Amino acid sequence: MNIKFGLALDFWSPTKPLSRKLDDYLGLLSLGEQYGFDSVWAGEGHLQEPAPNHVPSPLLVLAALARSTRLRLGTGVTLLPLWHPLRLAHEAALLDQISEGRLILGVAIGHRELMVRYGVPPDEVATRMDEILLVLKKLWRGEDEHRGRHFNIDGRVYPGPVQPGGPPLWVGGNIRRSVERAALLGDGWYGATEYHFDAIKRQARRYREMLKARHKDRPGTTICINRVTFLAETDKRACSEAKAFITPLLNFYASIGHLKDAAGTPLEPQSDYSTLIGDEFCFVGSPESCLRSIRKYRDEADVNHINFRVSFGDMPVELATRTVMLLGESVLPQLSV
Repeated sequence: MNIKFGLALDFWSPTKPLSRKLDDYLGLLSLGEQYGFDSVWAGEGHLQEPAPNHVPSPLLVLAALARSTRLRLGTGVTLLPLWHPLRLAHEAALLDQISEGRLILGVAIGHRELMVRYGVPPDEVATRMDEILLVLKKLWRGEDEHRGRHFNIDGRVYPGPVQPGGPPLWVGGNIRRSVERAALLGDGWYGATEYHFDAIKRQARRYREMLKARHKDRPGTTICINRVTFLAETDKRACSEAKAFITPLLNFYASIGHLKDAAGTPLEPQSDYSTLIGDEFCFVGSPESCLRSIRKYRDEADVNHINFRVSFGDMPVELATRTVMLLGESVLPQLSV
């Protein structure tokens, strides 16, 4: 099975201006092109205090990178219920124009507290998500009207996207309703950083079953995941150096109840996750260990696109560069045959 790889990057730092982060990442993008990576990804996050994480507008960040790389540009993910679909349809179409048809829109809901903060009734997020996906598809096809439960829209989106029908929509989520939505309204399923391997297997199986039931399953159907990835020459060195950066990241997901074990039980924030997890959440180790983990996800979970989250927290860019080089030189070539 053919498998593609992307670079998922955290663009916000409380200690370094965004302009500097963008400059730092140009070298990573160049390496990504050199080694055959497919894409670069930015996530949406809305912080209320100084902390490293995603940015409020990944589309703006990707637009800033668009003329500096030939990689595809992906949002991993856009928090769809926070957007008015007409506005998002315009902005995504414009970025697709800027990038000459290289945009992928990864989308998901986000956590309850964020919906409340933005005035989105939590009991409406599922139906809003469904309707926004439907509206985006209609507007990108050139339709000029929508009448729905949450939105009424008149007029076309112009200029439209370069890609016929618009950018692919990869729909995330960790419950059955999410994969139903992906099968019915999306173009792929997207597994988030914090999803346990067993959850990814379960969702990928459901997604394939639902596509087959709708006669939509075909070669190349996308099952994409994010995996925190930190490589060094040996497992011991990688585990030792990664701890300071991975622990705060996983604690963030634990603090909002999104980090769960194989049984779906939420994990409490920890001072050290190394005794609790292996590659169920992260690829941390030597290139050989990473290669085994990728094959496991490919063969057991049917994953065919992995976004390596190689830069997170306030990690020095040199460590991310090492990970990309080890992936490019020692891992990806083993998976191209």
